[in-house]
Amino acid sequence: MRISRREVLGSAALALLQRATGADERPSCLDQILARRRMIRKFRPDPVSDEAVRRIVRAATRAPSAGHTQPWNYVVVRDAAIRRRLARAALAQMFVAEAPVVIVPCADRALSRSRYGAEGDHYALIDTAFSSLLLLLAVVEEGLGACFVGAIYEDQVAKLLELPESVRPLAVVPVGVPAEHPRRLALRPLEKVLHVERW
Repeated sequence: MRISRREVLGSAALALLQRATGADERPSCLDQILARRRMIRKFRPDPVSDEAVRRIVRAATRAPSAGHTQPWNYVVVRDAAIRRRLARAALAQMFVAEAPVVIVPCADRALSRSRYGAEGDHYALIDTAFSSLLLLLAVVEEGLGACFVGAIYEDQVAKLLELPESVRPLAVVPVGVPAEHPRRLALRPLEKVLHVERW
């Protein structure tokens, strides 16, 4: 397949423009946040302000949802005894209790069911997962660290937090000032995960 002179000149002009503007060297704000995000499992005892938590949760509510049902809810836990019980309900991952605050994302299946029937249960979990990812990115933007701990005994968490019958906990997310700097793990090459038209 031949490439025309116009296509070559167009590519060259684009490359020159990017080099001149620094567009090919300057990562976007999103790139910077993604590069800083790590799963943090060690925390300093520094408090996390109510204002920071509100900003984090507010950002999480910007997620898309099926039919705009917005089934997510967040339980914020500061009480040390409850944090320890949440850690035990997270398969005894006790680092959860070391964070000054634990945020529990929950999916209210009733909100999604009201529009989609039984299939709404599935959508509620997907939507709350979308929202939880935004929460993790907002944590980074606040200069804090977090870990999404999805390995939980849901019934224990639901009972501990007195969740309504229709509400399912998705994870526990300890949040605080990081006391560690985990190394960046290698990502699978794009060529291994990007498929065009078919697998």
